[in-house]
Amino acid sequence: MLDNRVARNLPDIYDGIKETDELTKTVSVELDELDNARKRVDVEQFIMTASEKFIRMRERGYDIRADPTAESLDFRKRRIIARQSTRLPITQRKVHEILTELVGHSNFEEYLDVENCTATFTFEATDTMLNREIDFTLERIIPLNMGLKVARRLLTKLYLPSYLATGSEITLHPMNIGTIETQTRSNNLVGVKTASTITITPL
Repeated sequence: MLDNRVARNLPDIYDGIKETDELTKTVSVELDELDNARKRVDVEQFIMTASEKFIRMRERGYDIRADPTAESLDFRKRRIIARQSTRLPITQRKVHEILTELVGHSNFEEYLDVENCTATFTFEATDTMLNREIDFTLERIIPLNMGLKVARRLLTKLYLPSYLATGSEITLHPMNIGTIETQTRSNNLVGVKTASTITITPL
C-alpha cells in the first residue's frame, strides 16, 4: 500500500492493487492542490497579504490606475485600505486613523480651527503619488462646510557662504544650517567714509 493521505485510510484489502494505488496517488495530489488553493484564498482575502494580481482586481473596483513602475506594492495596498475607510460617518479619530494608515504614525500634523471651521493638515513632502492620494483622501472625508488646507513641509539643509580673511589670504567656508528654523548671527564689517577719514564699524 502506498503511503499517501488517501491510501493510509483504506483497509488492507486494497493493498497491492495497482488500480487502487494509481487512484490514491491521483486523488492525493488533487487534495493537496485543493488545500493549497484554500490557503491562497485565506491569504488573498486580506489586503496586506494579497498578491499583486488580487490587488490589481481590487484597484479596478475603485477605478485606480496604478503605475507599478512608480508605486510600490505596499503603497498600493495602503491606498486601497484608505479608500475603503472613507465612508460616512467620519469623526476626527477616524480621520487620524485613515491618515495614519496612509502616511504612517506621527507623519502629519492637524490644526483644527473650530471658530472659523477650517482644518489644516501638514505633511512631509514625499513622492508625487502619495501627495496626490493624500489630497484625494482628504477631499473625500472632510465635510464640505469646512475649509480644507493642505501644506507640505520640506526638511533640508541650507548652506551659506562665509569667509575668513587672514592678512592677504581669504578662505571660503560653507556654513551649514541644519534646518530653516536654525538662527544664525552675523557680524559683518561696514565702512563709513567721512571726508578723508574711513571708519570701520561692525554691522
